[in-house]
Amino acid sequence: MLPEAPTPQELRASFQTILNLALTRGRSAPRNSGLGPDTVAAIDEVAYEHPDADADADCIAAAYDAFEREHGR
Repeated sequence: MLPEAPTPQELRASFQTILNLALTRGRSAPRNSGLGPDTVAAIDEVAYEHPDADADADCIAAAYDAFEREHGR
């Protein structure tokens, strides 16, 4: 039996949590998060920039844009 796909609300909550961890702790996105590859890459860029990511709104905006492209409905 296959696991159920996450709902849009669950994906958004996961995105917010994972992005917050990238911003505050420099953690990259887990590959099994259910997020699309562009969203994961954008979050990883935020994590890579840690602790300076909060100074660069462009990489944060890119993560939101990627999420909307891949998961917006």
